[in-house]
Amino acid sequence: MTTALTPVATIKALPGHAEAVAAGLQRLVTATCAEPGCLQYALHRNKLDPHPFVMNEQWRDAEALDQHRAAPHFPYFTNAFGERLTGIDLLSLQPLA
Repeated sequence: MTTALTPVATIKALPGHAEAVAAGLQRLVTATCAEPGCLQYALHRNKLDPHPFVMNEQWRDAEALDQHRAAPHFPYFTNAFGERLTGIDLLSLQPLA
């Protein structure tokens, strides 16, 4: 039995770039949700600070996540918007209950 993977990414936009990063992330969500192994790819924004975004992800298995990272829209976002970010933090979560 395979276990779904549940990474959570926090993407931090530089001041003055939050709206452009938000638009790029929304395009990334649209493309990613069409991937066969994507179970969830939900974008959230901090209500009090417009610069951090949180992406809650769920993937069928490690192969699906690897395919996502190799899909053209994933490196496109990183290349197109990387200079507008202060960083991306990634947590790989394991369900406990």
